[in-house]
Amino acid sequence: MHPKFDKLFYILLSLIFAILLVIYVNGQHDTNITRQSAANENRNNTALTVGGFRGLVSTKKATIEVPLQLNGINTDDYYVSGAPDKVKIKVQGSAALVTAAQNTQNFQVYADLGKLNEGDHTVSLKVSGLSTDLTYAIEPKQVKVTIVRRATAVHKVQINYNKDAIASGYKLDKVTASVNKVQVTGRADAVNAVDRVIADVHLARDSKKSVNESVALQAVDINGTPIKVGIAPEVATVKLDIKAGSGERQVPIKFVGEHGDLSGYTVSGNMNEVTVRGKIDQLDKIKSIKVPINLKKLADGQETTLPLTTDVKDVTLATDKIKVTVTPKE
Repeated sequence: MHPKFDKLFYILLSLIFAILLVIYVNGQHDTNITRQSAANENRNNTALTVGGFRGLVSTKKATIEVPLQLNGINTDDYYVSGAPDKVKIKVQGSAALVTAAQNTQNFQVYADLGKLNEGDHTVSLKVSGLSTDLTYAIEPKQVKVTIVRRATAVHKVQINYNKDAIASGYKLDKVTASVNKVQVTGRADAVNAVDRVIADVHLARDSKKSVNESVALQAVDINGTPIKVGIAPEVATVKLDIKAGSGERQVPIKFVGEHGDLSGYTVSGNMNEVTVRGKIDQLDKIKSIKVPINLKKLADGQETTLPLTTDVKDVTLATDKIKVTVTPKE
């Protein structure tokens, strides 16, 4: 081959290798960018295979508070204490499934007590009805329960009130309650310790009016200590009929002048007070007994007999007359 053609051949061959090298380097750079983008995307999404296809589904965590079910035991025959009313369950998985579990709560957290006898037990909690595509953790994982045979008894309702709070001269006429007997239910030892069921009615000091109120019933032992048992019904409406009793009291006599100014006279009577008798609430209305004196008809220094009266209903006076002497002041 001619030397000129050899030189041209090597130049062309070098140029081809240079072009191929540039193409290769650019291809590697694009591949790294694609891989980095895919890695960033995978950090924000979880790849799930559903029905043979791969899709990107967002995940979610949530804590749900649900009632704790006690399964496998007849609560009519046995009493279970110690178990909380509600527990928490932490769920994790696809956002759609977690949201559905939160909104519907169509699953159950339960303690299986079916094979347990009376006594104290530590029971692991279980879940049913929750999607198998979700992971979960129950808080607490275990509960301590006490199982005892349930007992029932019937007790009369005893109404308690402070008699000393009733105002003087008033009396309690009648006591009534909407409930006379109640059913007490609970663990046998507690039910057997109940001595009575009471309704405590609060009376204000110096009560003069009847009381009608709803009172929560309470079971107590022989010493009056409250006992935790179920009571049905739990509330009774209690009425205390307070009425005024009869009595008597001394009230002052007040002289009132007619047809003249009584302040210019000295008035003396054979008594300054009079005894009044009747219902206490009526007696409360009487502050004094007024005696009118007609100054035109009364001679100076002359003793006269005047009537004693009151217009308060159902009240009587120990006497209906008073002797009065009226003398002008010097």
